[in-house]
Amino acid sequence: MSGRINGDKVNGLKFIFLALYFLILTTERVISLVVCFSGDMSELDGLDYYMIALTIFAIFGAYIMAVMKCTDASKRQDDEDFEPNGDVFGNLAIAAGILLLGGMVHTNGSIPVMQFISYGMILISMAIHTIQNVKLHHGADKKWLSFAYIVAYSMAIPVVYHTNIELAAVFVPLESVVSAGMVALFTIMLSKFYDGDGESDFSLVPFLIAIFGDFLVLAMRWHEEVNVFVLIFICVTAVLWFAGNILCIKRK
Repeated sequence: MSGRINGDKVNGLKFIFLALYFLILTTERVISLVVCFSGDMSELDGLDYYMIALTIFAIFGAYIMAVMKCTDASKRQDDEDFEPNGDVFGNLAIAAGILLLGGMVHTNGSIPVMQFISYGMILISMAIHTIQNVKLHHGADKKWLSFAYIVAYSMAIPVVYHTNIELAAVFVPLESVVSAGMVALFTIMLSKFYDGDGESDFSLVPFLIAIFGDFLVLAMRWHEEVNVFVLIFICVTAVLWFAGNILCIKRK
């Protein structure tokens, strides 16, 4: 009985930090939208309208997903096969990823500090989930390595900015696709992370997409500005991916 109570408390903490992520990032995105719509819309270009549209979609999509899945979970809580630790948090992770789509575009009025704080909330929730599963299932080495890999992967996602490079007409769509694609892959990894026991399978395809995508984004804009943040974290992601696969091989 005490184990169930402690488990409920841990799940409650994970939920609180996930909720703070939603609250802080949504607030920041709404502030940015207000700035965009209160300014001179005639000065905006196609990229601005894309980022505004994506942000609006991300906000509504995330909360529709969260409400639908939480409502479904509340109806299923008496089912024998219902697992709140996986079902609820795995679905909330998908909603969090949808909201992140809007957080990866630099709209007018963006507040980077609030964005980083919101991301910090989801990382704390992930850390609590890792601690919980290390205690329940052991295997601390792979679980913490998985946590670090997924975090590094998320940090390696490029934010969509305006650029003045000669190939801007090619670069902007490319960066937009790479950013959205990596957010989608991160969302899948995050959902599996919460659905399971906090371990990653260190799949090859998402890793290669991140490496190739980030390489193109960094290379094309290298002479205008080196995105040191993305460069550092894609390198960290690569190191952790190799370390994770080596660990998986040793375990077999």
